[in-house]
Amino acid sequence: MDDADGVRELLCLLLGTEPDFVVVGAAANGAEAIDEVVRTAPDLVLLDLAMPVLDGLGALPRIRRVAPHATVVIFTGFSEDALLDRVLALGADALLEKGLATGPLVDQLRRLCAARRTG
Repeated sequence: MDDADGVRELLCLLLGTEPDFVVVGAAANGAEAIDEVVRTAPDLVLLDLAMPVLDGLGALPRIRRVAPHATVVIFTGFSEDALLDRVLALGADALLEKGLATGPLVDQLRRLCAARRTG
């Protein structure tokens, strides 16, 4: 879920080309993200922090409540230790930077999903 249409569309295209990922929803803001998670019950939620209506920090605990078994990854342009600690405390499984190349991003998402399933 990302407020920037281009980023959201590229992520959907990228993950849609991977045989082990199926994109089941997308949202432009935190409120829509919660609705999509309720509607689709995904295994993975990729959540931006800076979104209109309801930001990622506000949406994260609600998403965690409605999808306790999903892997929730914060995908952001911000990177600081205090932010990582905060999103982990709110229930995220990881924080990944938007600058990450597509190959490593997909690999990291696979690892996070596998760890959640076996953990």
